[in-house]
Amino acid sequence: MKYFNQEDSAYAVYGDRDREVVALLANRFIGENPQVPYQYRLDFTSGILCDTEGWYLFDFGSRFPQAQIGKICYGAGNLYSHEQTPSHFEVRCQGPVVCYVNGEEVFRSQPGDESYKTSAFFTITLLPGLNHFVLMTEKTEIGFGLKLRNAKPQWEPSHFLSPIPARNGQAGFVYSEPDQWSLERQNSILSGCYDGMTWFPSEEYEQPQSCCPITRVFGTSSHGTAALKSHVYLDETKTIHGVIHCDTQASLYIDGVLKGEWRGGTWESEMKLTGGTHTILILCQKCTGEETGLTVLLETGGNALSLYSGVKGYEGQWIYTGMFGDDLPPVSDLLSMEKVYEGIDGTCFWKSDLPDSFVRMFAEEQLYGKWSYPCGVTLYGLLTASRCFNRADWQEYVLEYARMTAAAYDYSVYDKSVFGYPGVNTQLCWLSELDDCGSFGSFLLEAYKYRPSGEAKKLADVIADFMRNHQRREKDMVFSRNNNTMWIDDMYMSIPFLCRYYMLSKDRAYLDDACRQAKLFRQYFFMADKNLMSHIIDLTYGKMNRIPWSRGNGWVVLALSELLLILPREHEDYDAVTSFFLEMTKGILQVQDEAGMWHQILDDPSTYEEASSTSMFICAFSRGIRLGIITEDLRIRCMTSITRAWTGMKKTVINRKGDLYGVCRGSDCSYSRSYYRQLGWRYNDPHGIGIAVLAGVEKLLLDEFLQNPASI
Repeated sequence: MKYFNQEDSAYAVYGDRDREVVALLANRFIGENPQVPYQYRLDFTSGILCDTEGWYLFDFGSRFPQAQIGKICYGAGNLYSHEQTPSHFEVRCQGPVVCYVNGEEVFRSQPGDESYKTSAFFTITLLPGLNHFVLMTEKTEIGFGLKLRNAKPQWEPSHFLSPIPARNGQAGFVYSEPDQWSLERQNSILSGCYDGMTWFPSEEYEQPQSCCPITRVFGTSSHGTAALKSHVYLDETKTIHGVIHCDTQASLYIDGVLKGEWRGGTWESEMKLTGGTHTILILCQKCTGEETGLTVLLETGGNALSLYSGVKGYEGQWIYTGMFGDDLPPVSDLLSMEKVYEGIDGTCFWKSDLPDSFVRMFAEEQLYGKWSYPCGVTLYGLLTASRCFNRADWQEYVLEYARMTAAAYDYSVYDKSVFGYPGVNTQLCWLSELDDCGSFGSFLLEAYKYRPSGEAKKLADVIADFMRNHQRREKDMVFSRNNNTMWIDDMYMSIPFLCRYYMLSKDRAYLDDACRQAKLFRQYFFMADKNLMSHIIDLTYGKMNRIPWSRGNGWVVLALSELLLILPREHEDYDAVTSFFLEMTKGILQVQDEAGMWHQILDDPSTYEEASSTSMFICAFSRGIRLGIITEDLRIRCMTSITRAWTGMKKTVINRKGDLYGVCRGSDCSYSRSYYRQLGWRYNDPHGIGIAVLAGVEKLLLDEFLQNPASI
């Protein structure tokens, strides 16, 4: 097939100027996925929570046990989408349920759906921007409520926002109290008007409450030190007059610098602050049953400064964390919004002065800041390119991505414990398959070489423990999946991480496990008549599907090349691994097309030319030559194949803007070739972008090596 006109190809513009083509791909990705911090939103534990499987639990039966039969409740939320895209949802009903999206009915339960025993599914087209969801359910004799989630919550977690304008920016659904159904009210809600009804979670404290915010947030019986944080923006350098009263011991920090410390009474001072944003931190002691009497006034020119929390959906000035004992967190940690803290009552994070409210962190960009295996491969390619091109800006982009995901791990575990389903590192917190951790974990360890950190090491240890002690294996210790299948994809989802963790830990067991997996996967999947690998095996039937899915075979040879980069020649498995690599090389060479590309199903040239597998074959062959693994009888064929393949990429799937076409979407598994034939391709999909960058880099490294073989 033809993805674009030849005059629009990268080759038409750049020809054999390969460095420019690699830079084109890398710059386009970074430009479309800029560095964006995580977002901080207010959420309520008294709201509609998720469980650890991503289900939003509309448990109206337990929330409203006195509701009469026939009464209805509404749930409503907005879901943001970066683009127009189909999205699949799963619902389990405990009574009649109707779902509306953007004012249109998209699902109505049938009697057989209404017993919580089975799931029903519906597909909608999400529009760019906010999509308005309204759910209506009726109480019956058997229950009152529903569960809702994205049908693939592990890959497409749905984080809803409050649709009520007064709560703009808050996370989560709102829900109504039980009432009689009214067409007028229903139409009002569908149009986005929420007046005239009581909506939960409540933003009001039950009366009476203390006038002291620290007492309201932490309770009358609390004791220890509370931390309060806020921000102020100044348009120019100004002198600030501060007056703070506290009945107990307190201290004030601005931008981490101690400005005042006193034990009871009033502190007053003037400070000169430059223009820009400043972070204000107050540490305040509280005794059991007593209040702090804390009041804060910061002013300039006789006018009180406008303080803000920086939390979306919260109009209060201060956020709070604690209580802490004598072992206070470092001030630098309290200034960060990525840290969780160990308080007197366990792990804690920031709260607001509203009942049951917590500040939550969310990864909301389409790709940046997300933990997923495609992003792991993409970032690996960009990091390798940054070294080859000496591009400090690319390197900083990738290393900051690695830092922020690793730094958020402790928070994500905490968030999961409070809200069921975390807003960041969702896939890692799921942690049930190699897909969840192997590829991104491998990238994290590659980034660790450039910028070591305790947070990355801690996270790598978690992944290593999962692979070694918790990931499902068969009796011979080969990795398998929880649905009783095996996939060749899991060679890449495990072997590169095992190799890098071996290099970090110096524990040879991880290297030996990587070799074991390579040998066992060959034993299970290798089709000797094709010198290619079958994609999957269903262990229930003990049969491979004998379909050489293109990207799956790419994962295999790329994983083998990663292993061969570090495997000592004297290792007892070296010959077996290199022999496997050479067998795969022969099979892959046989199915390259005239244009230099490989097809979606390798032995079916009627399927489309696929970008990610072609990129991985370029990488593997280039490494094989540089490592001296490719035998003399294959060397010329491989060199010719690499040149043809990279030229084919520039002509066929990379356009003059650096867009990448022909990347197969994420696959499920099937025994039917028709399933793989209909697996469509995607545009600028992260399954292919970083690998295409890596392919270009490996081609450049090979060219350099051929000119100077000692360069390796």
